[in-house]
Amino acid sequence: MVMRRLLVAAVLPAILAVSCGSASRDQNPAPSASAAPTRTNDALVLGGADGTKVIDASGQVTADLGRVIGAPGWTVAFASDVDSSGNTAVRVIDARTGRTARTVQLTGRWASAAEYGNGPSGLSPNGRWLVLADPKADRAVFQVIDTTGSAQPKRIEIPGRFSFDAISDNGESLFLVERLDGTKYRVRVADVRSGLLVPGAVIDVKQVATTADENGVMNGSYTTATAGPGGEWYFSVYQHPTKGPYIHALNTHTRIAECILDLPTFGNASAVEMAKQPFWSLAADDYHGIARLYAVNGALGRIALVDPYEIKVKRSATFKVPAPAPGPAAFVPHAGAAVSPDGYRLYALGETGIFLIDTSDLSMRATFAQGSAFRGLAVSPDNSTLYALAADGRSVTVLDARTGRPSATLRLAAPADSIAIQRP
Repeated sequence: MVMRRLLVAAVLPAILAVSCGSASRDQNPAPSASAAPTRTNDALVLGGADGTKVIDASGQVTADLGRVIGAPGWTVAFASDVDSSGNTAVRVIDARTGRTARTVQLTGRWASAAEYGNGPSGLSPNGRWLVLADPKADRAVFQVIDTTGSAQPKRIEIPGRFSFDAISDNGESLFLVERLDGTKYRVRVADVRSGLLVPGAVIDVKQVATTADENGVMNGSYTTATAGPGGEWYFSVYQHPTKGPYIHALNTHTRIAECILDLPTFGNASAVEMAKQPFWSLAADDYHGIARLYAVNGALGRIALVDPYEIKVKRSATFKVPAPAPGPAAFVPHAGAAVSPDGYRLYALGETGIFLIDTSDLSMRATFAQGSAFRGLAVSPDNSTLYALAADGRSVTVLDARTGRPSATLRLAAPADSIAIQRP
């Protein structure tokens, strides 16, 4: 494995997530009047309870994809359709046009391994391998599908209570979370070729006596996850019941794990901080060959830059945010942080407002849209425009990415839960 220094801080999964909500009476999204011209060359991908739509920057729908899982960059998407005989057709879709490019037939009913949650999509980081799950809750059965059509689907059945965690880029390692009592769990790996569960848990020895025991049993509630730049590392944020947040770093190539246990507030979390843990987000970039990952909590004003090879926080900072309201947040961001393509700016969502953070020193430079609440962010490829999905999912605010000046509001016909930008 080629070892590159990977600086870690937070994640932007361009993965589909869906929420429930009733459609508005409008049949088409309608942008509001704007004092500045609106960009027209960005394609926005919006996921909601009624499926995923691609719209242009004026709000017009250019493709209706239905219920799909999006590959990195959202130029390709995958749908699983169950027919009248109870079998499943997996369709590979051109996400720019909505046309089906290839179909894989599976016997029986199969569904998304994550069912549109704020987490794994069932895809490998490179988008080649897709994992679907048997929807029956009483067993752990998976299909591993080569979306290029080069290999036949592989069915894997594992006795016990398991859910999907990640799959390696080579399609050989299927990582599963073994559910135990309460918030306790273990990370296991199934060898795809043999279809067998590898003995023992995947664990960092440093976790023993901190967040895990000698059998690899860890304790924590899942918050969010992302693949690191390059795809070999997969990062998940968990909240320990008493000790606060930590990052579980999984190497999907070598089947080892390392943990980042010293995020800000770890081991000393107040009741307010514990209630705001769902606001932790991960955002990764790879700028001029330097891979970085940011972990940020905009509700608490905490950010960390971590080196996962040394397994320690390299730098951390706090920034001023409005005083958190008591109790859990009214909503949980799907994409709560985003890095500008030039790598110089990090945007983080708070319970209200968008915080602009300078990546060179982790200092906060500005607050955009003060008093407004958002659940997702996306930055245009040319660094000029920031798109923010409202907390209620019914509109997208278009802002100048450098100044925060709003230029338009796109009203959506139906609520959305996730936002991403389609790769040009």
